[in-house]
Amino acid sequence: MFPKLDLEALNTPERRARGLVFVLPGIEGRSRWNRNIIRGLAAANTPYAIELFDWTTGWRPLALFHLRSRKLQERSSYLLAEKIVAYRTEFPDAPLYLIGHSGGGAMTLLTLGRLPAGVTATGGILFGPAVSPWFDPLPALQHTTRGVWNFSSWGDCLFLGIGTTAFGSVDGWHFPSAGMTGFSRQIHDRVDAASVPLLRECPYQSRYFPCWNFAGHFGYTAPQFVQQFVAPLLQPLAPTDSAVNAS
Repeated sequence: MFPKLDLEALNTPERRARGLVFVLPGIEGRSRWNRNIIRGLAAANTPYAIELFDWTTGWRPLALFHLRSRKLQERSSYLLAEKIVAYRTEFPDAPLYLIGHSGGGAMTLLTLGRLPAGVTATGGILFGPAVSPWFDPLPALQHTTRGVWNFSSWGDCLFLGIGTTAFGSVDGWHFPSAGMTGFSRQIHDRVDAASVPLLRECPYQSRYFPCWNFAGHFGYTAPQFVQQFVAPLLQPLAPTDSAVNAS
């Protein structure tokens, strides 16, 4: 059902002219989990180019360094921002999405927030982002046209509950992350008052279970889940929230 990936075939000039999706891995770097996200997008016949952007050092034993190194995160987010600017220069109106898992969700917000004035992506999709519930998403939202979706799960209590409480989140809070709890009410009040594209909360739903999303940290990377509930969000004429029934 999900054939072996050919990343080059998913990132051709013809596909890039139709649109582009950057997939950002978690603090482990390139892995089966981020490749599974791409498999799900490919299985849904997503027509855009898909590029895996590994923002980490590429060395998995340094996972905690990736989680907490502000210098690495800043350098990588600026590098990705430069790639977005270059793409927007060539294709100013094409769909452009960032999908980030865990630490990659945090990097999605950091990157969008560092885009130059006048440069926007279409949207960002966060799978269990390793940022605190009080992380300010306004700079990121201001650089999108459709906003940001935050897929969260209270079942992710090991990595985003105990883990970020013990080791810290990307933004330095020792507390359960927004990928577990969702963003705080105060953050949503600020977003609502700012007249920016929406921050949509997508908490875990029981209907994700048959798609191999069992509410844990890696459930949202299941290709079946991505194919059925995430890929439809990328379609330019798709209803904004119909695929996930998010508030």
